[in-house]
Amino acid sequence: MKKALNPQKGFTLVELVVVIIIVGILASIAVPLYLNYSETCKVREALGMIKAIKTSQKVEQMRTLNFFTATGDTASTIFLKKGVDVRESLYFTYETAGDADTFTVTATATAESGITGTVSYDSATNSWSSVGDITESMLPEPSE
Repeated sequence: MKKALNPQKGFTLVELVVVIIIVGILASIAVPLYLNYSETCKVREALGMIKAIKTSQKVEQMRTLNFFTATGDTASTIFLKKGVDVRESLYFTYETAGDADTFTVTATATAESGITGTVSYDSATNSWSSVGDITESMLPEPSE
C-alpha cells in the first residue's frame, strides 16, 4: 500500500462556513443579553441609591416630622448632609421632594449611562415607576 507523499491538512470551506454560522448565531443571542444585563446593572445602582435616600427620608421624618426636599444643583449637597453620598453616581442624578406626609425620589439617567428615562419611588402609594428604557421588570416589588 502506497502512502500519499503530501497529505492534505486543514479545514474545508464547508467546515469553515459552518463554524462562522455557529459563531454568528451565538453572537446574535449573547450580545442582546449582555446589553440588557448592562442596563439592568446600571438601574440596580439607582435602586440602591433610592433605597438609601428612602432610609434618610425616614430618619429625617422622625427627627423633624417632615420629609426633606433636594432638587436641582444643590441636591447632592443636601443628600450628603442627610448621610447619602450621590456624588460618585455615574449613571443617574437624584432628586427628592417631601412634605409632612409623603415623599418621592426620582433618579434620572445621565448621558454616560447610555440609557434614557427615570425611575421613581412614591411613598404615598409605596410604588415604583419608570419611563424610557427602564422597564418594569428592572424594578423591585412594591413591598421593597
